[in-house]
Amino acid sequence: MNSADPITLEALRFFARSAGRQLLEEATALADDEWRAQEQLRAHYPAEFCRAALALVELRRHGREKFPEADRMFFDRPGLEMATRREIACYRAARLGGFESIMDLCCGIGGDLLALGRQARVRAVDGDRRRLEMARMNCAALDLDRVDFIQADVRHLRLRADALFIDPARREERGRRVRGADAYSPPLGWVEEARRAVPAVAVKVSPAIDEGEIPSGCEVEFISAGGQCREGVLYFDRLATVERRATLLPDGHTLQSESGPEVPVAPPGGYIYDPDPAVVRAHLLDELARQLDAWKLDPHIAYLSGDACHSSPFARTYRLLTCLPFHLKRLRRHLLDAGLRPVEIKKRRFPMTPEEVRRRLRIDTGTADTTLILTRLADRPVCLICEKVEQ
Repeated sequence: MNSADPITLEALRFFARSAGRQLLEEATALADDEWRAQEQLRAHYPAEFCRAALALVELRRHGREKFPEADRMFFDRPGLEMATRREIACYRAARLGGFESIMDLCCGIGGDLLALGRQARVRAVDGDRRRLEMARMNCAALDLDRVDFIQADVRHLRLRADALFIDPARREERGRRVRGADAYSPPLGWVEEARRAVPAVAVKVSPAIDEGEIPSGCEVEFISAGGQCREGVLYFDRLATVERRATLLPDGHTLQSESGPEVPVAPPGGYIYDPDPAVVRAHLLDELARQLDAWKLDPHIAYLSGDACHSSPFARTYRLLTCLPFHLKRLRRHLLDAGLRPVEIKKRRFPMTPEEVRRRLRIDTGTADTTLILTRLADRPVCLICEKVEQ
């Protein structure tokens, strides 16, 4: 724990008492004026608990984006950042449906636990006593009573359950994200040992996990929410149903790997498709292209094109107006002459950032909104000037 973190184990225990609950209510009411809040609260409560209360109130405000019940929950900043979003936790809990008992290993503040505990008997394990207390308090706040809590290093624990969910820590003690799966805590390689005790295992991994670190014989799923690829999950044994999967939440659209004819590479057609990041990360471009009757613009770039307009939850669709070799001054002149205002700039394998291109174009007027897609065709930089198709 960061020594400067005011949300200590002692503060959590205080918040569980009636005086602590009253402090949190008062801190919530005064949260818009921190200096006034500190002055008023310290007249009645210990200073360290006042700091913790105001910090928690601020975290609860930020936590609403992940948890609808954030105003009743307990977390510190790293715990909130690492916790699974509610819609993803509920989706994953549904995938683990049918098991009577589940062990939630490295449960943290309980993001997944809150969903798992609604359908199964759960044993929640974490080596951090403070985070485990947060998980316990979160379960109590949301009336979950089928959860047992164990403080332990999961690698030294006897594993007994119908299924395991493992969310290994992916940050160092100072908060920096670790790069390789062998640096997870526990390391991804430990999963093989865990599977000898309980074969049905789901493991949360970074969405940026290196392909060479993904074990064989498992299903790999990448999950997108809010247009971002939020996380990866590895499923083993009976939990694995396909080799690769991309899932979009909250609607639950899923695209899975399947055999089919090779997708050709060809110049742009009348429409451009920008696949969802989870589709790209799951390497399911061919499957999506076959659904859209589309082709690839380049073997190594994740844009698709076709002659017909198709609607898909797995891609944004754009009508191609023109394709120009990239030259900044000529592009600016073309947009001005055509009365086009670039409201969206996207890129893949292009050296300039969208912000840099926008700044150098200096165009904020025009009669028609347009999207610029900056990429490479035949290894040459191009700009695809498009009109977004509303779906």
